[in-house]
Amino acid sequence: MSDFRTLSADPNYPSLLFFYMGSVDEGKEFFARAWPEARAVSDPSKGFYRAFGLERGSFSEVFGPGVMACSLRAASKGRLPGKVVGDPWQMPGLFVVQGPDVLWTHDFAHIGDHPDLTTLPQIVAERAVG
Repeated sequence: MSDFRTLSADPNYPSLLFFYMGSVDEGKEFFARAWPEARAVSDPSKGFYRAFGLERGSFSEVFGPGVMACSLRAASKGRLPGKVVGDPWQMPGLFVVQGPDVLWTHDFAHIGDHPDLTTLPQIVAERAVG
C-alpha cells in the first residue's frame, strides 16, 4: 500500500482502485491510516475476486519459503502485518483494466510476491485500447 501511495504521487501513474474483503467500516479505519485518499471497494463476499479468477492459496502460497522471505523484507522496512480481515487464504490480484478489457495481470507466485510497481505506467501506455 505504501509503495502504491508513493508512486501514485506521480500524475502519470495510473488510477488505482482497491478491493478488500472487510466491511465498509473496517476499510474506512484501515484506509484512514494507510492512505485516506485511496479509492476502495468493500467486497466481503469476494465477488470481484471470483470475477477476476482469483483463487485461494495453497499452503506453500500462504506459508512457503518465498512468503517468509518477503515477510522478513517487509518487517525490515517496518511493515508489520495487521489484523487479519477476510479470508487469509485468498490470493491477491493486480490488474490493469480499461473499460471492459483486462490489459495486464500479475500472476502472484505467493501472497508475498511483489511485482515491480514502477512499470505500471509503461504497461498501461503499451497496452491501452483506443
